[in-house]
Amino acid sequence: MMISDNDLTRYSRQIIIPGFEEEGQEEILSKNILIIGAGGLGCPTALHCAATGFGSIDIWDNDKVELSNLNRQIGHKNSRIGFSKAKSLQESCQEINPNISISSKNKSFGLKSDIKKYDIIFDCTDNIETRYIINKKCHLEKKILVSGAATQFEGQVSVFKSGVDKNLPCYECVFPKKSLNMPNYNCREAGIIGPVTNFIASLQVIEAIRESLFKLKHNTNNFFFDHSNAGYLFLYDASTHEINKIKIKKNPNCNICK
Repeated sequence: MMISDNDLTRYSRQIIIPGFEEEGQEEILSKNILIIGAGGLGCPTALHCAATGFGSIDIWDNDKVELSNLNRQIGHKNSRIGFSKAKSLQESCQEINPNISISSKNKSFGLKSDIKKYDIIFDCTDNIETRYIINKKCHLEKKILVSGAATQFEGQVSVFKSGVDKNLPCYECVFPKKSLNMPNYNCREAGIIGPVTNFIASLQVIEAIRESLFKLKHNTNNFFFDHSNAGYLFLYDASTHEINKIKIKKNPNCNICK
């Protein structure tokens, strides 16, 4: 995708980065991404993706905006209480960047969901069972999955590419599915401070940018562009302001990717 004069100005602060340049922005603009969840993680993820210039963004969520969402779900407004979260977030993204394709669907994610056209999938949900479904679908369809989670003062981020590289773990390798009756310990029950979700979402978008530009020919001797973080788990603790990067291994007995 060729960059217009308007794009050169809009994305100029990215394009001037050595190794990023126009070729990198063209690559970003060519990407089709899906953001599952338009809540605490989905809002800042979508806003940052729109500002970065991912060319095609789809947002899926079947929930409506509530007053209790507004401490962290920065893509919504008081005037949109009762509106579809997906549509509300789409409108906020379009206000930031009207030059890219942004669409929304008032729907949940399931094993029958069609994700063939997407290059990167963002898991921004807070439902544990949906996380396992997203992981399975991304593995089967060989998609890059950028997973984030946050509750209270803590958050985590990881990139999963088990369908792309058989030596890499999937989400279920790291978080085994012990029971179909697992409790869904989400923000509604556990609580959350807004900046934690915003920080975790920012890390998710950074990893999506990295994966989009990973191993491009013009990116030589640049650690950001030459190294994927697939196979690592980032853990953030706001109470101590510490981030730990943990190497994660493939489970040879994993029900999904063995």
